Amino acid sequence: MEHTNHLQAIGDLHSWHFERCAGFQSIVESCGWKGNLYKKPQDIYLHSGIFKEIKLISMDVQDDILLLKSSGTSGTNRSHIYTDRFTRISQQRALQEIITKELLIDIKDKPAYYVIENPKTIQGRGIEEVGYDARFAAIKGFSTFGKGMKYLLNENNELDLNSLENLRNERGNVFIFGFTASVYLYFIQRLISLNIRISNNDVILLHGGGWKKLEKYGISNSELKKSAEKTIPNINCVNYYGMIEQTGSIYVECKEGFLHTNNFGLIITRNNNLDICKYGEQGIVQSLSVLPKSYPGQSVLTEDIGIIYGKDDCKCGKGGLYFKIIGRLPKTEIKGCSDVYY
Repeated sequence: MEHTNHLQAIGDLHSWHFERCAGFQSIVESCGWKGNLYKKPQDIYLHSGIFKEIKLISMDVQDDILLLKSSGTSGTNRSHIYTDRFTRISQQRALQEIITKELLIDIKDKPAYYVIENPKTIQGRGIEEVGYDARFAAIKGFSTFGKGMKYLLNENNELDLNSLENLRNERGNVFIFGFTASVYLYFIQRLISLNIRISNNDVILLHGGGWKKLEKYGISNSELKKSAEKTIPNINCVNYYGMIEQTGSIYVECKEGFLHTNNFGLIITRNNNLDICKYGEQGIVQSLSVLPKSYPGQSVLTEDIGIIYGKDDCKCGKGGLYFKIIGRLPKTEIKGCSDVYY
């Protein structure tokens, strides 16, 4: 999808949510954005923190609602995302298109699925009243691309030796999913310390989130990959960028180490004045998704810092914008128009 089409779709979603979500309508009107719903849809966005403070919903609350909650690792407040069946199906289809294309996973011949997670933690963070915890939702969502599901950690966050032995004995393709901090601290580092090598021929390790926990260890993405290759020589270790506010439209890393936009998601970076950055300039990441219809999550200003390096000329050969996430904003609030409502 070209950027023009992305923005047209975002404009359509702005209009949809303006008519159906009182909170979104109030923010748009208070900020004087109504005239830009279609004219400059990229300049209408909500700060990610607002989903922790306001119930934003654009549908009948009885319409097969499912609540997604962020993991809440950085504080007590958790984002609340309200999804209906249509939005969930759209998000899952988008995820399937992205993953099968980027990781070359054949849905008709699924690899064995392993999760670097403590099963007790997942059971404790599963369905909560009418919703899913984000951690559980991610593991459940990616399970679509594998068969079976085995946990590689036990209830004490130690390697589950039985599952590990099953992994080492797999004869077909293997798909491993985990959150970045757990992948490094509880899996890769422990394999290295125990001098365990996994020599399966085709292992895909997909990981995302959790970089904040690794900051104090000084571990970069490239260092994580090198460590993984020490113990799993045939591994394809792939990072992705995504958020609970835009489930489905994730950004997957290419072989050159860049994240890429796709048919469902677009990235913009903004400076401290919230003006759009040029290529190569560091800025605050704004993520746009064409998928959310049950809640106004189509344009979200995050607290992540990134750099867009270019468009359609990445050495990997893939099209779209290519970028990197390089960190998080300091523990200060972003001040913008939508802050008046939380």
